[in-house]
Amino acid sequence: MRKIKTALIKKAVKKLLIDASFSLPADIIEAVKKAGTKEDDKMALMILQLILENAQVAKKEKLPLCQDCGNTYIDFEIGPNICIEAGGDRNEPEFLGSAINEAVAEVYKDCYLRTSILSDPLFDRKNTGNNTPALISCRHSEMPGLKISVFIKGGGSENCSWLFMLNPGADKDIIKSKVIELLKENATKACPPVIIGIGIGEGAAGAVALAKKAAFRPLDVPNPDMRYRKLEDEILAEANQTGIGPQGLGGKTTALGCNIEFAPCHMATLPAAVFFGCHSTRRASTIL
Repeated sequence: MRKIKTALIKKAVKKLLIDASFSLPADIIEAVKKAGTKEDDKMALMILQLILENAQVAKKEKLPLCQDCGNTYIDFEIGPNICIEAGGDRNEPEFLGSAINEAVAEVYKDCYLRTSILSDPLFDRKNTGNNTPALISCRHSEMPGLKISVFIKGGGSENCSWLFMLNPGADKDIIKSKVIELLKENATKACPPVIIGIGIGEGAAGAVALAKKAAFRPLDVPNPDMRYRKLEDEILAEANQTGIGPQGLGGKTTALGCNIEFAPCHMATLPAAVFFGCHSTRRASTIL
């Protein structure tokens, strides 16, 4: 049994939050560069170049990649024989959730990141002042160690999220048409070029979680199932034929990527969820 102290986890979460806030992932940078080689629209090309410049300045000057410093999604994948144990440093909280939220609060204060989380969603709508609570999820994994992933998602792209409970007889063309219809109606709300995350299967809640996982999957990690990889390619190609383009001003680059995650589901159901990421889809992960 390997024991990992909450203090060590808190330290790791703080580093990941800083990395995600200021450093655009390398695979997204490469996708933007690749898109630029295919663009013949001057405005679209200029916007893509500005995205790259923004990424350089943010990393060098330790400035947020986006003024919307987002929801903080923090996912744990717990490997075999891992025990999360309280403490590690003096005055550190014993409860893992408290340690994580302390990490979020400290980073958002120390790095001057905008706080956006409200304590009550409907009535008071008062800002908590420190971007907590984080949205924490845990699952078991066959991989050794403890994997911690931090995802930061702004409100614009967060609003571009949907769940469909489709007829179980629906085929891939129906899912494709749903996604493209949503893209045409909503892409400009999510600061395109977007990343399209699609979750298929499990139940209603599981499909949304799969879509989130898909949206944050690195663009250079292909789907291992060739059927779904082909569908990803088809949706991406069709998305980039819409002419919406970077920031909705026209061009060939409406989406940088399309990722699909799938899982088993009940025979009477076909859940499908769509989860857009903006061009500044921020993420970082580590394994302890």
